Amino acid sequence: MKQLLVCLLMGCLLGSPAWGAEPAITLEEFLQKLEKAEPWTREKVEALLGIKLSEGRGGHSARGQFVFAKGLIVKSITLEMRGTMGETDILTLRLDNKSSCFTWGRVEKLYPDGYIEMVNSNGEDGYIEETPWGKWVFYFGSKREYECLTEIDIITNAFIKRYREKSR
Repeated sequence: MKQLLVCLLMGCLLGSPAWGAEPAITLEEFLQKLEKAEPWTREKVEALLGIKLSEGRGGHSARGQFVFAKGLIVKSITLEMRGTMGETDILTLRLDNKSSCFTWGRVEKLYPDGYIEMVNSNGEDGYIEETPWGKWVFYFGSKREYECLTEIDIITNAFIKRYREKSR
């Protein structure tokens, strides 16, 4: 019985992204895979990231340590959904402090048409790339070294449209 418990525990740990072998893909490859998953339904996000999201108010989330690319350690994932059809508004990946330092220059190289903007009241700057489906928002903020990526958001056109309508 004890051996079975140890075996099951080891299997769980080895199967977990944070404990298994580090993925061979780069940040850039991970972002491209994430973008190709559009539209981001709960099922597609869970399958792509290999996680199970728990249901909460207005969306779904997961917390832990998830390694999705070389040095990319995510501590929380939130999928916000609204509307009667359950359309995705925002997909947020918050990086763990143990994550590698992905610099502004690296993100800018991947998305050269982006622009810099203060993205929240905490004074965090974001690098924003507009796309046909919405926006990428890459946060570089005060919580960690200024030049390091702290959060990645996908903000959909559905959310942008609703936000604009509310602000009129």
